[in-house]
Amino acid sequence: MRRTTLILATLLATLAATLSGPPASAASAVQLRFVTANVDFGAPETTPAKWRNLIAPNADIVFLQEAKNLRLADFVDTSTWIIRHGTVANEADSEDRLGSAVLIRRSVVTDLTDWDLVRGVDASPCPDGGIMTRWIAKLKVKLTNGRWVRIASLHMPPPRCQTGVGSPYDRMSGSVVDFVQRTDMFTVLGADWNKTVDDDPNEIGRRSGLEPNGPDTGDRIDGFLYSPQLTNCCMTQLGQVSDGHQAVQLKLTVSAP
Repeated sequence: MRRTTLILATLLATLAATLSGPPASAASAVQLRFVTANVDFGAPETTPAKWRNLIAPNADIVFLQEAKNLRLADFVDTSTWIIRHGTVANEADSEDRLGSAVLIRRSVVTDLTDWDLVRGVDASPCPDGGIMTRWIAKLKVKLTNGRWVRIASLHMPPPRCQTGVGSPYDRMSGSVVDFVQRTDMFTVLGADWNKTVDDDPNEIGRRSGLEPNGPDTGDRIDGFLYSPQLTNCCMTQLGQVSDGHQAVQLKLTVSAP
């Protein structure tokens, strides 16, 4: 009787395995093309061409800065791209809230949430011209392999606002570090850092645990800070998008959860 029971149990286990099919393979890592670009308040008649010919074909996730005078939906294909720009509707936002934008290719995500503008630094009367309030434009995206990643676009204050401890640049650096440290989620920041990215401006990377990476030529101020768990394949300068600014591409491989 015991032998019969054992044989029956074995047969049932084999049948169950056959019906369920082979074990599901683990979700794989995905490589994404991140592009950051300061469009420098580019004219609406010229920026669309830069988007179509330079940025969009080379990107999965895009960080824009100085985009306050652009209505992105006028020239971005919204069947392909998700646009996050401003808080409610572009027309209803103040200029400072429209400075940075994030665009996501629909095919690389299955969900997104928590779009918001986090205050970077208040408006300031810096020498030779003040600045408006600066924001960290952030959200979370769920990739096709199931991994949630936090991404953000931002624009650090210019040299005239970098006058040491307590300067607008110093205060916004602290805001960026605080923002990064609020979660253990993989994070990618694309920005005009207004300092050489690979020099780790104001030690934002060291203090937050992110890896800085910028271009090797030109002004070297447009680039990324990202979680070191992400595998960096390569960085490419795609071409000039505005005076003094290149569109910069970084390919990062993101593991499955």
